[in-house]
Amino acid sequence: MNKQLIEKIHEAVLQMMEDVLFDKKKHIYTRVSDGSWLQGVSTVSSIVPKPWLPAWGAKEVVKYLGFSDYDEFENAEKMLEKIKKMDVDTYFNFLKYAKGASSRKSKDALADGTKGHAWLETYVKARIRNEVLPEIPGGMLERPINQFLEWENNVDYWILSEAQVVSLKHSYAGTLDGLAMMKTGKLALIDFKFASRISEDAYLQTAGYQNCFEEYDIHVDQRIIIRLPKTLTIDLYDKKTRTYSKVENKLEAEIVKTDYNLDRDVFIHCLPLKRWINALNK
Repeated sequence: MNKQLIEKIHEAVLQMMEDVLFDKKKHIYTRVSDGSWLQGVSTVSSIVPKPWLPAWGAKEVVKYLGFSDYDEFENAEKMLEKIKKMDVDTYFNFLKYAKGASSRKSKDALADGTKGHAWLETYVKARIRNEVLPEIPGGMLERPINQFLEWENNVDYWILSEAQVVSLKHSYAGTLDGLAMMKTGKLALIDFKFASRISEDAYLQTAGYQNCFEEYDIHVDQRIIIRLPKTLTIDLYDKKTRTYSKVENKLEAEIVKTDYNLDRDVFIHCLPLKRWINALNK
């Protein structure tokens, strides 16, 4: 265990925490010296376009209306019979409710991810402090957590969990999921995602976190994105046959391959764009 490196990292994080106040309820970061607002890492990186999102939203609506990737008519026939019994007002409200299908699914997914992140934070902190480890949760979280524990065999030791990091130079702050020394001897910045896919904005998000350490002369060797599955299976689309099949949904541990310097520069250039968007929405 590199005690000198751990001490240097802890000193840097403590200094960052002294420089910035974080309001957990409002999720707002402010600079202590002048009270100015700092942008959040995840909100900045989230402005990256997601080309798949409109199609996904539309698909969730038609699924609510009876569409299925796996049967041609069964669900549609059932829904049609239900609709035939509706009057105009009921049908209108039914369509209005269908319109929010993707939003409701996103909120459900966020709630699951929040519980999962809370357990991971408790677990990693217990490992760092050599405390009693929390029990593995039941229900839908049990499987992804067990897959995480299996992947964790790659970790030599954890250094940080849910740590607040700051770049005063570029006026932003954020809270990273974890920092660990891998058994390969590489210092890794780790980001947990409870999701059905890894989005490219995670590359910028992790670069934003890494830059905060670089400003304290702490070199991070790699960024690892851990995608924890929310479901037992996932839909796999075959472009040749234009059909879907269900495959086992497994944990993904992606070592980010994109160039860190480029990701960092793109993230920093996104800061004024996000400020502009915020000003438009005031």
